[in-house]
Amino acid sequence: MNRNWNGERDPLVALAAGDPELFENFVASEMGTLLGFFRRLGGSQAEIEDLAQDTVVKLYRSAHLYSPSNRFDAFVFRTARNVWIDSRRKAGVRANLISSASDEGSAALMEVESGEREPFDFIESEERSEMLKAAVAQLNSSHRMAFELGVIQGLPYSQVGEILGVPVGTVKSRVHNAVIKLRDILERGGVG
Repeated sequence: MNRNWNGERDPLVALAAGDPELFENFVASEMGTLLGFFRRLGGSQAEIEDLAQDTVVKLYRSAHLYSPSNRFDAFVFRTARNVWIDSRRKAGVRANLISSASDEGSAALMEVESGEREPFDFIESEERSEMLKAAVAQLNSSHRMAFELGVIQGLPYSQVGEILGVPVGTVKSRVHNAVIKLRDILERGGVG
């Protein structure tokens, strides 16, 4: 999330209290984050727009049920994840969570690996991004989701654990295994 929505001015708390302005500001400023989230999970352009809208509607409808003791951004991503899973179930398709990663994902992977740009220095940024997209698409769904939330979205592992419904240790393990697998795929040139 581009902005800290976890302070006193929680958009869902305000909405439940009858003040929709903060929620509208949240939607206006974070729609791009939701679209990117669903794009990296593998949705088509039309589908990601529908999923983002469905997420906003679910958030709006659940305002009266929302507990402000939850972290707002974790609640948003948990809702988005559930919308994604529901869409896969409805389509009768197993979740194929991330088919592309943004340039931010490329940078995040490099930081996770070693803090340096090697072995990618010889590859142009666009080529590097395409290679990473193809490599991420080869991860299993649990590793892709942990990588998406923990590395690309930059959420703390405790929040990722909340969203995925798993312990923090499992999140760390999944991200670690995802990075190892990505490194292996990229070093073997096994993308494409």
